Amino acid sequence: MQSDKRFEITYLGQAGLILDTDQIRIVFDPYLSNYVVDSGIGSAELFSRSFLPPVKAEDLSGIDVVFISHDHADHCDPDTLLPLYKTNPELRFICPRPVANHLQVLGIQNRSILVPQILELQSLPGLEFHALPAAHYGFDRDMETREYAYFGFVVKTAGRILFHAGDTISYPEFAANILKHSDHVDIACLPVNGRDEKRENMGIVGNLDGVEAYSLAKELKSRVLIPMHNDLFSFNSADPHVLNDLVQREEEPVKLQWMKPGGKFVD
Repeated sequence: MQSDKRFEITYLGQAGLILDTDQIRIVFDPYLSNYVVDSGIGSAELFSRSFLPPVKAEDLSGIDVVFISHDHADHCDPDTLLPLYKTNPELRFICPRPVANHLQVLGIQNRSILVPQILELQSLPGLEFHALPAAHYGFDRDMETREYAYFGFVVKTAGRILFHAGDTISYPEFAANILKHSDHVDIACLPVNGRDEKRENMGIVGNLDGVEAYSLAKELKSRVLIPMHNDLFSFNSADPHVLNDLVQREEEPVKLQWMKPGGKFVD
């Protein structure tokens, strides 16, 4: 049931979101630089941004929590996270173990980092959440601790429940893990760029496609589906018309909320 409390999402592109409520300001997977190219991880031909960052990391203030789904540079970006941490020194990073290890190497204090127990309901002021394994394509684990390396996050705040999938495909227990502590998800934020042999031959691990994402959103009884991970790198995207056409054929469709970088969705 929708609450009258503030619940505003700002889209940053790729898998990046800011969630603002009256009690808390949360960021998910922010990528606000060109680090993939600048660091030499990816070529400028393929991995240059399709659009400029909608905001500078150092200009984001009042951040309480940053959720990071996994340690890929377009989700865990030092050139974004360090300025964000400098501006918001009391924030908490919630992330898998490999991300925590990376953050510590960057000089972020351990007290600022939380590696949650999988499927365990946890809370911070203004927020309840649990982490679940993401499959990208399998269940990669930290080499030392054997903890899962890819997370999705279910967060409850301001009377709504939001699921941010990070990078993932589906697996048999996926929906059950998402619904571990609730019977629905109000807003499902899911990758829709899909996967194919051409990209896999380039070493690109894919995600849910639009049809799979929409099916999951229905299974989660979501009111809104926000498609993600389909705009930053032009070679790693899928035709949005496939998802749009599917929604138009539905008798009782989940609301499809495509977002532009810097755009806002108010629930």
